[in-house]
Amino acid sequence: MLYDVSPRNPLPLPAQIAAAVRTAVADGLLQPGDAVPSTRVAAQQAGVSRGTVVAAYDQLISEGYLLASQGAPTRINPELQVTDPGPRAVRVKRSVDKHPPLISLKPGAGGAGAISPAAWRRAWREAAAEPATAGQRADPAGEPELREAIAEHLRLARGVTVDPAHVVVTGGSREGLLLILMSLGKGLRVGVEDPGHPGLRKVIPLAGHEVEACRSDAGGVVVSELDPGLNALLVTPAHLYPFGGTMPAPRRAQLIEWAARTNTVVIEDDFSAELRYRITPHPPLAALGGNAEVITLGTFSTLLSKEVSAGYVVASGLSGEALLDVRKVLGMPVSTVTQRAVAELLRSGAVRRVTRVTHSRVAQRRAVIESSALTTLQSLPGATVRLSDAGAEVQLLFDDPLHHDSFNRTLRAEGFECAVVQPLPSGGGGVVMAFAHLADHEFNDAVRAVRRACGVAGGSGGVAGGSDDVVGGSGGAGETSAL
Repeated sequence: MLYDVSPRNPLPLPAQIAAAVRTAVADGLLQPGDAVPSTRVAAQQAGVSRGTVVAAYDQLISEGYLLASQGAPTRINPELQVTDPGPRAVRVKRSVDKHPPLISLKPGAGGAGAISPAAWRRAWREAAAEPATAGQRADPAGEPELREAIAEHLRLARGVTVDPAHVVVTGGSREGLLLILMSLGKGLRVGVEDPGHPGLRKVIPLAGHEVEACRSDAGGVVVSELDPGLNALLVTPAHLYPFGGTMPAPRRAQLIEWAARTNTVVIEDDFSAELRYRITPHPPLAALGGNAEVITLGTFSTLLSKEVSAGYVVASGLSGEALLDVRKVLGMPVSTVTQRAVAELLRSGAVRRVTRVTHSRVAQRRAVIESSALTTLQSLPGATVRLSDAGAEVQLLFDDPLHHDSFNRTLRAEGFECAVVQPLPSGGGGVVMAFAHLADHEFNDAVRAVRRACGVAGGSGGVAGGSDDVVGGSGGAGETSAL
């Protein structure tokens, strides 16, 4: 099969399909002028949506690998120059791991929101059907319709007015952060929350900058202890890791005042702010006023789908100009069709609808956690349990490292992995478990696994706190079974 894709591959599905075509060309399986399967047939072969294949083909057309014309099959570009691959390398057959991959309970492991396949198909059809204007040059900052849709989304969801001219489309949060860091200069000292989400901090050294850990507590970064010599500070005030809460208003004001006084650029990672439960999302730090320079980093992976490698940066003034200069040099990593499809989802109200459904699902799962798992967790000897005020995340801290290790081992044996909290002064440790992004059957299994892990860690050797029965639940969208 030409399009052999796998959800276990860390690459997005469109990128996997595009890579398969490039490999087939390099290996001589596809020659210049050969027709490739239609988007519908390719989608059936790969077991993905047609929109995924459209995005891959759109990328290959922009690279010059494919040639598409009205009324004719899409073909490998006849003018494509293919180098001789040389002697065929002998491929060593690797042993296949028969164990299924662990299901992640780590915060940010997947999109809590999920656009329905039908909504995606409509958006892709609309985007793919829009004719290209001959001679029209692409806007280096991104498609104007998407930037306008992002600005309107921020107005409705976050209560903040953003000029579309200050929005730059990115290939996701990591690519967006790299873009920001490259625009700020070289050899900078960049502060990160400690503890904090490990994902984006790994990007900072790639841009040639130094990472400096900044102590954080349940209210976010401790402003009074910040080093005034920092050039930039990366923070996540809408979703503090691993505590699960949000930065309170007084701390936000204190941070903005400090940044203005020390001339430090604040980079706000605004992931999943719209999906927080029970609370109205705080406006981005940039909306608080003051003289601080704040750059907002956003992503669509949690709001639409974890397979969508697209996001945005909001920056104004000199920061915005420098950001656009770097964008022009690097080029736009998001295909035009993808940008138009995301814009359609934002404009049509599909995003607002999925946000409401997500809030309802999180509320139901929170109720199940409180009734079926929280008491069991609190009964563990020497353990401290915190349930997030704004979502379905649980932090569990152990005084005894043996209890911590036992809980972790049992959970992994049940097929789940969670985020690990740094060692405590007592020598113990902790874990953070997020439940909002799981499918319904995964959520049920996860709560059972947590109860079993509590039983083992607590010394009972089995399910703690009662029976292991599942009560009710149809498993439909937006519904959660009680345990």
